[in-house]
Amino acid sequence: MNAPVARLGLGTLGAYGSLALPLATIGLPLSIFLAPFYSGELGLPLAALGIAMVVARLSDVVIDPFIGILSDRVRTRWGRRRVWLPFGAAVMLIGVTQLFMPAAGADIVYFTIWVSVVYFGFTLIKLPYEAWGAELSNDYHERTRITSVRQLFTVAGLIAATALPALVLASEGAKSSDVLRILTYAMMVALPLCTVLVVWLVPEPPQGSAEAAVDLRKGIKILWRNGPFRLVSIALFLGYVAETFRITITVFFARDVVGVQNIGLIYLFYFITGFIAVPFWMWLGGKLGKHIAFACALGIVIVTNFGVFLLSYGQVLEFTLLFMAKGFCFGALELLPASMVADAADVDTVRSRERRQGLFFAIITMTNKMGQAIGQGLSLNILALVGYKAAGGNSESVLFLLKFFYGVFPAIFLGVAICLMLRYPLTAKRHRYFQAFLERRQAKSVAAKA
Repeated sequence: MNAPVARLGLGTLGAYGSLALPLATIGLPLSIFLAPFYSGELGLPLAALGIAMVVARLSDVVIDPFIGILSDRVRTRWGRRRVWLPFGAAVMLIGVTQLFMPAAGADIVYFTIWVSVVYFGFTLIKLPYEAWGAELSNDYHERTRITSVRQLFTVAGLIAATALPALVLASEGAKSSDVLRILTYAMMVALPLCTVLVVWLVPEPPQGSAEAAVDLRKGIKILWRNGPFRLVSIALFLGYVAETFRITITVFFARDVVGVQNIGLIYLFYFITGFIAVPFWMWLGGKLGKHIAFACALGIVIVTNFGVFLLSYGQVLEFTLLFMAKGFCFGALELLPASMVADAADVDTVRSRERRQGLFFAIITMTNKMGQAIGQGLSLNILALVGYKAAGGNSESVLFLLKFFYGVFPAIFLGVAICLMLRYPLTAKRHRYFQAFLERRQAKSVAAKA
């Protein structure tokens, strides 16, 4: 097993984390602005959009494990992770341009095709990128540091993805289409630039022979028998269902239930709070354990959701404060599970003598996308079922159901996720045991070759 240096320099960390910025910048509008644009402006039915998003997500889910395995197996003179990033960036930029600035007469087929292309490009970047991060260090706490830096750039990207819409929507008559156009131009600059930084400045660990190939069916069986990985993947799936369900209908809730005029500005406060909170969750994960800190974050989210359910029209300040409290937890929901997945991969390495972080992150990404697909499709189809109108003019009973589905319904999934995290067994102490074992085995291997 290769053992990368335990602590990375700030320059390397910054270059690695930078790519998370454009990925986050594009991820937010996919969840927030697409449905209002294609339904409210182009007139496509909410239910059809929900189904299209599920189809696009599920087609992407099928591809994930193959990309993960290929990124584990590929050997080139430039490395096995970095070679994927330029291709993914090109595919993603083409898809974003077509999806966010559609041709005249775009219909549901057009939407389905181009949202699928965007998801595919995202996968080509994200899976090798996150597996690469897991390989930059084998240390329990250093991995939290790496994912924390990546999360800081993620939240910075989300701040940009909310600051730009806030500025656009402040203009009289601005629409979701205007927001998507500005974000497209920003992506054309940020994504190629950050891809170049990572590819040129971040080292890859040596490509050792111990990293043997494994077929997909066998790999999934091995991962499922990995108890820590199984628990965190199920908890993340439930969390993504709950949060994607809520995020997808946020614009509708904020506008029709609370009376928010500029949701982009409130999201800006949300992600600034999340940015500030990243060091706190990094500290709490080291103090209590990553799984306990993750469970605490989910608990706070449940409380804020119930608080939002109790709001009435005109309580914009109260909504903003609760939204910021939820934003405080955002960093924990991203950085802690990613670090836990990297730790769980070490358990697999102890058992199998193989390093396949690409497969681990492919399966966790596949699981998360399934959660997002269910969250998006379920929310839009439920609203369509109860008679919600995206263009406005809804009855009080329909708005009450919107409040219930936004504030109360997600708590079911989050509560189960908390219970799973309280059973998570891989603490820092236990991980040190596995790491010491791997280091002893590596030393014996080196001595035998000498």
